[in-house]
Amino acid sequence: MAPPDPTALAEQLGRLVDEITAGAAAARTGGDILRLRDRLNREWDGAKPGAHLSGETYAAMRRRSEAAHTRLTERFVALKDATSQPEPRLVIEPDGPTLDSFFEPGGPDAVWVAEAETAIRTAEARLGVTLPETLRALYRRRNGGATDFFLATDVPDAPLAFEGEEGLGEADEVWRTVLPGFGLTALERLESLGAIANGIDFGSDEESWRAALPEIDRMIPISHHGSDLWLCLTYADPDPEPSVVLFDSTAPNGGPGRTTFRRPDFADFFAGLRRYGVTVEDGVAMRGTRLLGAEA
Repeated sequence: MAPPDPTALAEQLGRLVDEITAGAAAARTGGDILRLRDRLNREWDGAKPGAHLSGETYAAMRRRSEAAHTRLTERFVALKDATSQPEPRLVIEPDGPTLDSFFEPGGPDAVWVAEAETAIRTAEARLGVTLPETLRALYRRRNGGATDFFLATDVPDAPLAFEGEEGLGEADEVWRTVLPGFGLTALERLESLGAIANGIDFGSDEESWRAALPEIDRMIPISHHGSDLWLCLTYADPDPEPSVVLFDSTAPNGGPGRTTFRRPDFADFFAGLRRYGVTVEDGVAMRGTRLLGAEA
């Protein structure tokens, strides 16, 4: 496929930015602004201008895009101030994931499905472990990837609906993000947390993760956020099934970190996962804070 013509691409992006800016001026609801912002981000990212435009042209287009984003924000604030706003609301779906619903929409790749079992066994041999059967079943469908099921709670009979700013703060405390990468790591990228730690300069043994995690070489992260949060399968115990722990490397009083969440096995962890329910703001469907579509 021939690369995009830089001149035509710059003109296309210019029209996009002009249309978004004009749309911001004509917007009548916050939902209008959310739809415009989603379109600008989606079409800009899809065009990949940084890969096809000269540095000078790209910088100029980037400034125009940023100006459009600024205009959208200004218009959103103006519309919000001019109209009465309903109390913010979050809901949690009561049901957990199934093997079919866990990953974000998009059918399994037929080539991967045919190769999955071999890829799973190869990863297990390389790591010297046996993955939990529920996790293996997920990897048979897809080689990692994003999911909306990343919440869990340790609060018995935790509420599922939260209203107002105070309620949203409560929701963050009751329902925690326990899949910090919002998905599963691909099989070929799995390695022990000990191997990862070996590549980090902690400055001293006392600050090393090994000081907090004697079992670190038997911990396999399956989801992580940067180098701060690591959801791990822990194979240190004699039980046939590994436990699941969330390791937070940022301890509040310094030190090498702490384990903040634990489940006895992956099946129990999987059964306890939940996702945000769908709400509607100005006619726009949202799942938590994520835009789902232009219309409810």
